[in-house]
Amino acid sequence: MSSFAGRMKEYPNMSLDRFDRENLHARAYFLSHCHKDHMKGLKGPLLKRKLKFSLTVKLYCSFVTKELLLSNPKYAFWEDHIVALELESPTLITLIDEASGEREELVVTLLPAGHCPGSVMFLVEGAQGTVLYTGDFRLAKGDASRIELLHSGSRVKDIKSVYLDSTFYDPRFYQIPSRETCLHAIRGLVQDWVSRSVYHTVWLNCKAAYGYEYLFTNLGDEFHTQIHVKSLDMFKKMPEILSHVTTDRATQIHACRHPKDEEFVPASRLPCGSSASDGTPLSIISIKPSTMWFGERTQRTKVIVRTGASSYRACFSFHSSYSEIKDFLSYLQPINIYPSVIPIGRTHADVTELLKSMCRDVSSSAVIYRPLGTLKRTRPEQHTHDVDCADWLFEGADLAPVRKRVMMQEATPTTLPNRPDEPLPLTHIPLITGDYMDCTESNDDDEEERDLEEEERGGERDEGSVSNSGTPPRWEEFFTTEILTESQTSQPHSCSHTSPSHSTLTGSQTPELFVDDSAKLPSPSIPLSAGRGLSQAESMLIQSEDRCQGDALTNLDAGGEESGSHTHQSEPTESQVSSDFDIPSTPDSHTPGPDDLSDLYRRLAAGEEVITRTGSQSL
Repeated sequence: MSSFAGRMKEYPNMSLDRFDRENLHARAYFLSHCHKDHMKGLKGPLLKRKLKFSLTVKLYCSFVTKELLLSNPKYAFWEDHIVALELESPTLITLIDEASGEREELVVTLLPAGHCPGSVMFLVEGAQGTVLYTGDFRLAKGDASRIELLHSGSRVKDIKSVYLDSTFYDPRFYQIPSRETCLHAIRGLVQDWVSRSVYHTVWLNCKAAYGYEYLFTNLGDEFHTQIHVKSLDMFKKMPEILSHVTTDRATQIHACRHPKDEEFVPASRLPCGSSASDGTPLSIISIKPSTMWFGERTQRTKVIVRTGASSYRACFSFHSSYSEIKDFLSYLQPINIYPSVIPIGRTHADVTELLKSMCRDVSSSAVIYRPLGTLKRTRPEQHTHDVDCADWLFEGADLAPVRKRVMMQEATPTTLPNRPDEPLPLTHIPLITGDYMDCTESNDDDEEERDLEEEERGGERDEGSVSNSGTPPRWEEFFTTEILTESQTSQPHSCSHTSPSHSTLTGSQTPELFVDDSAKLPSPSIPLSAGRGLSQAESMLIQSEDRCQGDALTNLDAGGEESGSHTHQSEPTESQVSSDFDIPSTPDSHTPGPDDLSDLYRRLAAGEEVITRTGSQSL
């Protein structure tokens, strides 16, 4: 007798084999099989009223259970709310709260339970783990290993909880004969009795409406006869059983049942009558399949025991024995086990204590095999700091390996901040040779050499970006030691002062940023038309050189230089002659003063928009 309350701790929004009390608030119902102790409240008025006003509540079961249930008119109101699921076929079920719209998705799989026609176990997988509800089940030793969907590949699924049919989880029922053994013993007894005459009849005294079909089909095949039952309604949708049963009482094997109102019935009395159709009295023996009776025996007995002049008991069980349950649990190794049946003479505490030894110890160091997930590659350890490596910015965060394409993009000459306690990176950047499985770039050698050359050039430009380096600048490499001409000595202080200030501003020590004596920058009118494409560093260089030229012009005007000097000044310089630009003089233009140039170059250096005096052109 099931004592399961209907709710699982992991998934309380679904109810299984119980349909009353708090289960009336469930979002979905599940029926493992059609035995009365698993159908409490299934035809209750409160549940019937709930279904009338609900659009989402369903009852899930097997196809056989659906047909058995609807064969009874009392359950006809369920017809529009039953969903039959295929056996061993994982199904996604969404539990919906009709009031709030909250949704919960579960994957439910029906597994064969071996208890009676249509009986199933429910394997539920969701956010709270994998849970198995066995209902009533009878599995022989080793059967669990043959159920494919209890496995993920070649490994057993990690089952969090099992809600267990513990009917015979008691050492008194350590060993129960298999169904095949019981069938063999019953077959021998029936053969011996019915072979005596056509008036010798066997009555299978079955207490339940379902579950003995295994005996019906096998005995019918063995003796080429049909088994007499009271009604065929329950078997109309099960052709494999329907062909083995009949309502014609002119057969030697009966399984008809007495009316419920008859409390005591003699073992030799057939429910359908004790005489043949011609009035000849029948010689009847009764065989009562049972298990509890055998569990109370203190001595070893046979599979069939004679209990009276014409009555026998056969050890036939719908439920797994103590040893079979232990074999089942030791194979699955669940973390939690909850008994759903209390054996006779035991308490819930007794059974729970017995089951503790079968639970998996999650604190143990034993390796538990689980389904493989997404494999993660470990990061290659880098013992040197690359120019491209900025992992320290993330304070030890667990980063995924960088694709090669990303590394090549990061190798462009950009200035990265350096930590105060870290030396400047080396000019040469070592090639990372990690084996990236998802690399989409080619591994061509020529491309790698070009990448290295670009990275080296970028490293040289970045190397001098910090002005507080411990090594003093070597000015002799950047300035010539040639003797200046007389025209050049007229402005020694301004030019020599401007160049160091530029180095201080830009912090650059690379030769590319300095101009040779023989190649001077264009006149101040050039930046107005061509400065749009100049960088900030180039604008600052132009500013420094133009200041030199502006100071020189001021000195010449103040000292009253001769016209030859002005003529020499108006002649195009060597840099203008060799320039790539050919810019005509602007009409009505005059040489800008130092104040104008200072404001202009400040705007150019800041990247602001510069508008000419005439307003015809903007930079």
